[in-house]
Amino acid sequence: MSKTHIIVAKSGLRLTRGVAGLEPFVPTAKRPWDAKLAGHLLRRAVFGPQPGEIATAAGMTLEKVVDQLLADVSPPAPPGDWVSEPPFRSPTPEQQQTNQDRMNTMRFWWANLMLAQGISLRERMVLFWHNHFATEAKAVQFPQIMYTQNQTLRQHALGNVKDLVMAITRDPAMLVYLDGRLNRVGSPNENYARELLELFTLGVNNYTQNDVAEAARALTGWTVSGLQAEFQPRRFDIGTKTFLGRTGAFNDTDVVDIIFDQWQAAVFLCRKLYRAFVYHEPDEAVVVEMADILRENKYEIKPVLRKLLLSDHFFDETTIGAQIKSPIDLIIGTVRGLNVPQVSPVYLTGFAGLLEQTLLDPPNVAGWPGYHTWISTSTLPQRNAFVDELLDGKPRQIYRQRFTFPAFDVLSFAKSFPAPNDAVALVKDLTQALLGIPIGEGQREVFLNALLQGAAVYDWSITDPRAGDRLKALLRMMLKLPEYQLT
Repeated sequence: MSKTHIIVAKSGLRLTRGVAGLEPFVPTAKRPWDAKLAGHLLRRAVFGPQPGEIATAAGMTLEKVVDQLLADVSPPAPPGDWVSEPPFRSPTPEQQQTNQDRMNTMRFWWANLMLAQGISLRERMVLFWHNHFATEAKAVQFPQIMYTQNQTLRQHALGNVKDLVMAITRDPAMLVYLDGRLNRVGSPNENYARELLELFTLGVNNYTQNDVAEAARALTGWTVSGLQAEFQPRRFDIGTKTFLGRTGAFNDTDVVDIIFDQWQAAVFLCRKLYRAFVYHEPDEAVVVEMADILRENKYEIKPVLRKLLLSDHFFDETTIGAQIKSPIDLIIGTVRGLNVPQVSPVYLTGFAGLLEQTLLDPPNVAGWPGYHTWISTSTLPQRNAFVDELLDGKPRQIYRQRFTFPAFDVLSFAKSFPAPNDAVALVKDLTQALLGIPIGEGQREVFLNALLQGAAVYDWSITDPRAGDRLKALLRMMLKLPEYQLT
């Protein structure tokens, strides 16, 4: 059912658009399934699609691309044998440093997984859930259980949301972070119960303080022993609780069951999915449709994402390029999209931290606020500096480490396109590959002039001795545009 929807579009103006619900996108002569729409889909689904991946996706049907994005993939090897070692008890300063080093190792390991992800939604969804169930490594301190949580998010990333919430409720890192391990009969700790309701499942105004208190009682009994969550019956409150209108001798399983019997749980979760994949200001009618699908499929996430990513709504012109890139999107996405080899994940994760997104350390339990907060007078110059460092092969010192990687091989990158010796076609292909927002002929002419630098179109050749410098100047221009900060 169509309706008129007002959004704040990427230009900052308020635009009116006719928006359908989740009806399937049907290609037409005016709106074909092509590299433009394939690029939009992949930019939202993976970190920095490469030109060849966009071309491959454009040559497939939309349905096959989405099926590939949602396909199960094998779990990765761990970052080291230490993940199964018992944690240090009362760690010495040297052992604290070991813990810190291992936490960084895990960040680098995760960055490499993002770089090597291929056409898969898994790592995007692991980051989505990491931000949803935000847990600060600096508060948890034990890298082994942060790894366990990361693997739990990866295992359930495209699975059942209810199962994931149950797993997180008993997750050792979460039990440490939100004090669940301190929650026991006679001395309930409400920290996790409150965030479970407010930030993880229902949202504000959909529960009462009494619900928080009663949920905390039902969640008692769990503590952390070594690397495992452990239930200790003597710490559990066996009494009757009244939670969200129901009464019984509830435990943690009952709490999760009752939460997911609430319609609002599906709406709350689908609203966050909408913000992650479509736009920051949700279309509530579409959110309700998504919530219906989630409940109909017993909280399996794949049917919801499949319906959304195949929808006409997802490919609306005012949705394309309307998201602001997170630091991870910018850093990992640029390296991956340009196919720059031999860039240290230490450098990448460190630079993302400079841009205020340190993997494993969201700012608080609410996660990264994102959207406009990603761009500021301090972070935008740093984003541009990253472009220079990457193109010139002159990385700065981060984590007290110096890095070296070769200057970007711009000629090889240009040769990956179908017609590198056709200046007009090359500019068009570069624009389509790198910029999420369609540009006008005027801007394309500026790009062409930057490439040619006064020469005639027919004089352009990839073998010209000056071709590399001209291409690099053009890429520097493109990657510093405001449009490049959008996806």
